[in-house]
Amino acid sequence: MKIRYLAVLALSTSTLVGCGGNATTQPATDSATVAAPQAQQSDKITLVSVPQIIAISDNRGQISQAALNECTLTTQYTQLLQEQAQDDGIQVNVVNSQEPTANGYFLKPTFTQIHSGGNAFIGHRKYTQMHMVLYKDGQKMAEADFGRVSGGGFFGGYKGSCSVLGRTVEANAKDTVMWLNSPVDGARFGDLN
Repeated sequence: MKIRYLAVLALSTSTLVGCGGNATTQPATDSATVAAPQAQQSDKITLVSVPQIIAISDNRGQISQAALNECTLTTQYTQLLQEQAQDDGIQVNVVNSQEPTANGYFLKPTFTQIHSGGNAFIGHRKYTQMHMVLYKDGQKMAEADFGRVSGGGFFGGYKGSCSVLGRTVEANAKDTVMWLNSPVDGARFGDLN
């Protein structure tokens, strides 16, 4: 019995010593013998061209003509996008063309809704909605929709209509920068109808 116990003990010890030896084995550090996974190169957008004047949808029933006449929304968006994108490492190249270029990224925004209800006395009810198409080397890459509502915020009664509409455009620009970091086709941002 004692011999059997010693045999089992010896066998167990040799097995444990063999396994323990594997724990102290150092990984090879020679790059020729170790194939480390390569990081995928991300296709991060660092430069995008955008029209200076943003297009307006043909569906004029959804667009406040008074807001277009009184405010600078069609050029304000591009300026706000430049500011927001710069903070995120994206350079916005302002161009005169509404059509995508053959090289690089091109963003084609279109205002699809501009609602300018209310005023400083009864309260603002402002809304802008935009549709974006992102092109790469002249080919459509992705589309997305953005919409933002504002009632004027703190001291909203003391702000003019264009100022409050500008807040919605600024929010759309911030959302656009988020989308440009990961341009998923069919994405929807903000307060869409």
